[in-house]
Amino acid sequence: MGLAGKVALVTGASRRIGAAVAVALGRRGAAVVVNYLERRELAEGVAAGVEAAGGRALVHRADVRDREAVRAMVERAVATFGGLDILINNARLIHPIHPFLELEWDRDMRSQLEIHLAGAFHCCQAAIPHMMRRGGGAIVNMLSTALREASPRHHAYGPAKAALRSLTMNLAVEMGPHGIRVNSVSPSTTETSEFPTRRTAEERERLRQEVPLGRIATPDEVAGAVVFLCTDAARYITGADLMVSGGGLIAL
Repeated sequence: MGLAGKVALVTGASRRIGAAVAVALGRRGAAVVVNYLERRELAEGVAAGVEAAGGRALVHRADVRDREAVRAMVERAVATFGGLDILINNARLIHPIHPFLELEWDRDMRSQLEIHLAGAFHCCQAAIPHMMRRGGGAIVNMLSTALREASPRHHAYGPAKAALRSLTMNLAVEMGPHGIRVNSVSPSTTETSEFPTRRTAEERERLRQEVPLGRIATPDEVAGAVVFLCTDAARYITGADLMVSGGGLIAL
């Protein structure tokens, strides 16, 4: 499960699941590029956590929706650490929750597609050539169980994540011969510092009761699944989607 000598880029790594993934990669010896868009102080705190865990860290601000900014970030990562082996596409925006007839395409739908699909697209195009030079790599795209659930809460979020799942599968087929594995992880509701702002206490309790394992996931539990897919323990896994739902969503 060690990642000594590997270089990882985690987008949206200043908080929540992204921060937990960055520290977990550092704990296994990886050098980690901590990408953020806002709140540099949070990103620097994550970088300190990576280094305290035994890894090396580089903080870099870039908007993943900006193709040139992404390319500059990847080039800096390669110049600093000598290459790139792991890409975690985690950047996100809080998704709107509106009835369908109140949604606006540019404000609600397009914005979700741009951050989840276009952001991952730009990062993969910039990172893959460097992975090829290293003889392989691992890409993990962060999805959500929302793409498998029908809900009026997910009009904007679900389609964006479903599109990213399609990109994941297609890339897995094309990149396999190059030794690059492409997988996705689909967390269900995850307990973070911002969780109470999106759910009432009654909703949280209902969610807990619906999960067979009896609790809501923590970012560290999701990070464990992500890191697994980056290690040699998952060397024969590509194109898969690993649900981290505590059994709250079980499907074929």
